[in-house]
Amino acid sequence: MSICGDESFMKYAIIVAITALAALGQQPLVMNTKAPAFTGGPWLNTAGGAAPAPAKVTIVHFWTYGCYNCLNNLPVYARWQQRFAGRDVAMVGVHTPEFDHEARVDNVQAQIRRLEVRFPVLVDSGRRNWDRWNQQFWPAVYLVDAQGRIRYRWDGELNWRGTRGEEIMAQRIEQLLAEER
Repeated sequence: MSICGDESFMKYAIIVAITALAALGQQPLVMNTKAPAFTGGPWLNTAGGAAPAPAKVTIVHFWTYGCYNCLNNLPVYARWQQRFAGRDVAMVGVHTPEFDHEARVDNVQAQIRRLEVRFPVLVDSGRRNWDRWNQQFWPAVYLVDAQGRIRYRWDGELNWRGTRGEEIMAQRIEQLLAEER
């Protein structure tokens, strides 16, 4: 069997092509679908380990601490947390492991302390949320509106090779904040 006939290779090639096209287009994917409810856990960085309250805009970041591109997005989230502080914007990380050692809650907890992650993180070791959100790769950033609808998705590093994703998605956050509930 040739490598081009291998189903997993073809899926990988499609994902790479989609990622490259998204980076070239420099725009988030516009969506209008109901955001799946989060499931499982535990939640880290939250009061009492409870899920955070919904906000007018919720930024959902699928990541894993072993992903170089995911780590490159973390400073963006810190800037957004400062920029949108007190403006009904919530940041949620969904930590879905790629490798076995990333699935251990104590490893995730140690890494979010080391990386100074300040937003709530849902540990998704069983990939239940990954599957519910139809995730394909890391990182992915979603903007969810006050009605619980996914409005925008950005796949990959926000500022990869000058794509300006940080700025573009911040503008989308501002737009969602300006909408009436």
